Amino acid sequence: MLTLLEQIDKGTLWRIPGGIHPPEHKSLSNQNKIAKLPLAAHYVVPVPGVGETCTLAVKVGDTVAKGQVLTQGEDFRHLPVHAPVSGKVTAIEARPSNHASALPVLSCVIENDHQERWIDSVHAPLSLDDVAEMDNQAILSRIQAAGIAGLGGAAFPTHIKLTPVSDIELLIINGVECEPYITSDDKLMQEECDEIIRGIEIIHQLLGPKRIIIAIEDNKPEAIEQIGHSLNRSKLPSNCARVAKIPTLYPSGGEKQLIQILTGQEVPSGAIPANLGILVQNVGTAYSIAQAVYRNMPLLERVVTLTGQNVSKPGNYWVPIGTPVAHLLKVCQFKGNLDAPVIVGGPMMGYMLPNWDAPITKGTNCLLMPSEQEIAPQSPEQPCIRCGECAVACPAQLLPQQLFWHAKAQEYDKAASYNLRDCIECGCCSYVCPSDIPLVEYYRVAKSALKQEAEEKKQAELAKQRFDSRTLRLEQEKQAREEKAKQAAERRKTQMTGSDKDAVAAAMARIKAKKAAQEQTQVPEPTQTEATAADSPVNPQEVKPQDKVAAAIARAKAKKAAQKAEAEPAATTESSVTLASGDSSTAAPSQKEKVAAAIARAKAKKAAQQQSPAAEIDQEPAQTDKQTAPLSQQEKVAAAIARAKAKKAQQAGLTEQSREAPTDTAAPIDDAEAIKKAKIAAAVAKAKAKKAQQTGLNQEQTVASAEQASDEAPVMAQKPIASVAPVEDAEAIKKAKIAAAVAKAKAKKAQQAGLNQEQTVASAEQATDEATVIADEQAGFAAPVDDAEAIKKSKIAAAVAKAKAKKAQKAGLNQEQTVASAEQATDEATVITDEQAGFAAPVDDAEAIKKAKIAAAVAKAKAKKAQQAGLNQEQTVASAEQTTDEAPIMADKPVASVAPVDDAEALKKAKIAAAVAKAKAKKLAKAQADNSTNEHKD
Repeated sequence: MLTLLEQIDKGTLWRIPGGIHPPEHKSLSNQNKIAKLPLAAHYVVPVPGVGETCTLAVKVGDTVAKGQVLTQGEDFRHLPVHAPVSGKVTAIEARPSNHASALPVLSCVIENDHQERWIDSVHAPLSLDDVAEMDNQAILSRIQAAGIAGLGGAAFPTHIKLTPVSDIELLIINGVECEPYITSDDKLMQEECDEIIRGIEIIHQLLGPKRIIIAIEDNKPEAIEQIGHSLNRSKLPSNCARVAKIPTLYPSGGEKQLIQILTGQEVPSGAIPANLGILVQNVGTAYSIAQAVYRNMPLLERVVTLTGQNVSKPGNYWVPIGTPVAHLLKVCQFKGNLDAPVIVGGPMMGYMLPNWDAPITKGTNCLLMPSEQEIAPQSPEQPCIRCGECAVACPAQLLPQQLFWHAKAQEYDKAASYNLRDCIECGCCSYVCPSDIPLVEYYRVAKSALKQEAEEKKQAELAKQRFDSRTLRLEQEKQAREEKAKQAAERRKTQMTGSDKDAVAAAMARIKAKKAAQEQTQVPEPTQTEATAADSPVNPQEVKPQDKVAAAIARAKAKKAAQKAEAEPAATTESSVTLASGDSSTAAPSQKEKVAAAIARAKAKKAAQQQSPAAEIDQEPAQTDKQTAPLSQQEKVAAAIARAKAKKAQQAGLTEQSREAPTDTAAPIDDAEAIKKAKIAAAVAKAKAKKAQQTGLNQEQTVASAEQASDEAPVMAQKPIASVAPVEDAEAIKKAKIAAAVAKAKAKKAQQAGLNQEQTVASAEQATDEATVIADEQAGFAAPVDDAEAIKKSKIAAAVAKAKAKKAQKAGLNQEQTVASAEQATDEATVITDEQAGFAAPVDDAEAIKKAKIAAAVAKAKAKKAQQAGLNQEQTVASAEQTTDEAPIMADKPVASVAPVDDAEALKKAKIAAAVAKAKAKKLAKAQADNSTNEHKD
């Protein structure tokens, strides 16, 4: 079997499917030689690539020479545009394009100066040896700089086509020119055959193909003869190049159809001839290549066929690129009217030009101006009769009927599935259609839609790539900034001195402490040593961090005030002697002591605002230990036993045994300074609780702080009262016990009744503070008592009542019962105070008893007033604190001089007050009268 090259050498030809034989009408334009027409006054040169692959090299007002570059770009795809004449750039604007749509395109308008001034780069032709010595890159550079594109109609950049991706074995020079009426290539082969062969030699030098075939239709005998002679004169190998005469058939001049005729091979769908090792070039393109390489002349003009019966001077003319069509119609003496058709290209593949101001481009090879006799008016479109003639005539072996249905329904994706892109728009289907359906027009619209869709997808993909690139860049910049900041921090750390490090550590500690306070993190449970040193009956698990801080501040300030008070030995000694001997000349605290106490409270308030909670909590155990240092070993043992028993009683629910536990191990203390310390500690605790309320502490924290401070006051007050003078009548002690039992029963009843939380806080705090302060001060400044056990038990009863009130607070007591509970607790505190004052040693002045009762009455009246006015939580707490402060102040004044009293009226009144308290408790208890009676007996 012969190889493909051997069959080509033998001149074997293959048939193609489809094709038609339309009238040629070539004789109208091929009778005369190629001529030149008068130049136009203005030239419109399209520059569509500006902004994409190139930029403008001129501006309005510039003077340009013939052949000067108008655009410049570095992209390999860039095809430069040149000035066709010398003159002046008058405008750079959008002008109608040489397209069936006449859409405007950016164009450079040049006013011709008719001087024909050429650029200096154009030179005389080089010799064959000079061209042979040029390398391929130099040749391709000249071809690209000349702006040469395919002159057969596609206008594809030639320098790209001459850089194939695969080896080329067969070079085909297309001189078929099968379109009716067009004779430009025919005349060019007759008159410029030697220049065309030179161009073929340059292509052979670039690609080195094994065979070269110059294909010409058999209806062009003169062109075949001239090309044959020129080929014989060339330096091409004799066994390499030859002229192939092919039968006349439309569209045998198509690229794929011509390859199939000469080789019998069919180019696959979506592929290019280079994939088969074949390259096809037009004869006009070969001529332009020779001009560019030999003379460095850009593509400024081309041969255009002006034909048709509506033109007086049909023929072929050298027309500069950018010449307006209207100028050509004028110089060729167009005979038609304004409605007469002007077709760019041939009658089969050409299109009607809607605007005659459009310019001639590099792909324009013919202007057809037919008369009505040549081309009949367009007939109206008729329905398809499904005859199938279009499928028979199609040279690409497509299904035009199916393509038509999908294109008409705008189902472009389905049309693409029928290989719409393989359509060469030859027009054979429209030519044979009996229904006069413009099939090619439908296909062109569908192709444009698909092209636009593909472009949109491409732009979307590019946009996505840009977005991804930007995201990556931003992430890299962020990492770079973080790394830079990290390095800077390390440099600063290495350069930092010891003092700077300490400052940074302190700042970090403050930030952590502030964050912990804001989040209200739970403080770890204190150890046994810390619990013992705290001297507080409150459960450590229920104490808030803010309460511990307030307690620590109170203890620290009390210690500081005690140290200042110890600096006055004379006053301390005098007070101790008076208590021990029962002298009636006991004096009130001196002015200096009051000033010291006020200073201690002010400093405690300031320290609470400035000191960090962590530091104060850490100092708490040490300060407590220092405070108890002056006590003897026996006193320390007694205090530790009392604290342990109080804590055990609280955890076990305050059973009866723990309430009556004796503490008879206390040793006598003659120093009244301890009493003063207890008073100062209680005042500081109350001030801190009030400050916490004003600064926005929540209700639970305020209650805990107040209760903790109140608990500390009686515990500290117990220490100096261990030894007082004997009491002659034990009835007062018994009544105090009864009153305490009544208070416990009322607290239990109030808890079960479900009082609300807010008012429970106010009443419990008010009653507890009044009872504690009044009892402490009267006990401290009263005459000596024989038995300290009664005072101790009364204080235990008050502590039990406070614990019950706290438990009732959590249970949510209502408002009315809270006020009643507060009033009753106040009455009981008054009774206990009265009884202690009445059954103490003889008192000379009964005014103290009267004023203590007045203080209790004031507390009851204010609680009742708060109930009636419906005060909110903050007002109730403030009122309770204010009343609590007034009670000890008023009680302090009359106790300055205590003397024996012979009148038993005070004792009688105290008993009456105790009876009233018991009656009220009995009325509220009702259902639990039996339990209350048992507790009274106990």
